[in-house]
Amino acid sequence: METKFQPTNETPLAALTIGQFKDLLGEMVKPQSISQSDQKIFPETFGKNECSKLTGYAVNTINKMICEKAIPFYKRNAKVIFKRDEIEAWLLANRIQTIEEFIEEKENRLSNGRSNK
Repeated sequence: METKFQPTNETPLAALTIGQFKDLLGEMVKPQSISQSDQKIFPETFGKNECSKLTGYAVNTINKMICEKAIPFYKRNAKVIFKRDEIEAWLLANRIQTIEEFIEEKENRLSNGRSNK
């Protein structure tokens, strides 16, 4: 039977083997699993404060975008409501191509243009 290494306060760090050091670190730093309940789950519809948390924009910036109609929203009387899937789609709408994608697109256009002549 293998006995587990039990370091004391007097045990020098340099005296540990790699395995003993890994075991010691594993005991000190336990990986934390993120459960579904720990994650902040946004409801399907929400207000300005939740929209601010989801997007990372300040509430004042959200208000400005509402006035400019630059963000998708719904309004019932004075209440402003956002839909989670619309806000997520809006956040991801303006994707910028990588240099490789840009070059590939231009090469494809160039080669298609030559073949049509």
